[in-house]
Amino acid sequence: WALAVSGNTVYAGGYFANIGGQPRQSLAALDATTGLATAWNPGSGGRILSLAVNGNTVYVGGQFGAIGGQPRFNLAALNAATGLATAWNPNPNNYVQSIAVSGTLIYAGGIFTTIGGQARKYIAALDATTGLATGWNPSVNDAVFSLAVSGSTLYAGGSFTSVGDSTRSRIAAI
Repeated sequence: WALAVSGNTVYAGGYFANIGGQPRQSLAALDATTGLATAWNPGSGGRILSLAVNGNTVYVGGQFGAIGGQPRFNLAALNAATGLATAWNPNPNNYVQSIAVSGTLIYAGGIFTTIGGQARKYIAALDATTGLATGWNPSVNDAVFSLAVSGSTLYAGGSFTSVGDSTRSRIAAI
């Protein structure tokens, strides 16, 4: 359900028990040349729906209650070398379908209504260091399933029909 690439490593997320010749629970790092699983094995207590890599951090979203050896609910940051969960913990109250990284911001989309210590319906911008929600709050009226960043514009796709006071039928540039 999710892929991210960093150098010669392909991170794969979904809902599986084996991949690349090794047992892995819904999340794995694969050698891009051979397709074999690397030693990186954070484990997951559920489905992985989204992945993003930024430097030495792998951001993971989905439907889970634990990952990387720590309790984390639906969104986590993992060390790309060890697979262990970092202290970053925005704790959304429901699943995260999409993640996009832009500088020091992590954008998350899904069906949550609180995240990063704030009420945020379906979409949020999170501080990459603290995991706290920023003041950015575009007021999307339904689920966000896909995010992409280009420059200073965030593109969102989902089942929403409005963003703020503007009608936007399932896709928007914010």
